[in-house]
Amino acid sequence: MELILILTPIFVFVLLKMVIDHRATARADNIRLLEEALKSPHLDRAMIETLTYQLTGNRPQKGPGKLLALVLGLGWIALFTGIGIWVSGEMTNCSGMIMAGTLTGVIGFGLVTYPFALRELEARRQPQ
Repeated sequence: MELILILTPIFVFVLLKMVIDHRATARADNIRLLEEALKSPHLDRAMIETLTYQLTGNRPQKGPGKLLALVLGLGWIALFTGIGIWVSGEMTNCSGMIMAGTLTGVIGFGLVTYPFALRELEARRQPQ
């Protein structure tokens, strides 16, 4: 009975030490692989952000992300509303509805493409 009381903490300590060492080795290997992957010249911006997130655990600071998501959502709504008004105008042969639908659809398309255009301009402005 005394032998079990002595050997159990030793066994638990050795087991925990092996698990901790294994995790440290695996983490070191992952960091080394990520560092090598970041050195590759064939990476795009999204892949670099993903690899740095895995390496550091921090997401890159985004600018006005929620505002651009709102603009994108409003753009989709305006685009499909404009298409619906335009089709309704064509079906009823109403030139006012056709013009309103076309204008609303064009504005919606502009709002949908605006966040993507801003992101591309920002990516080209910052040296990588």
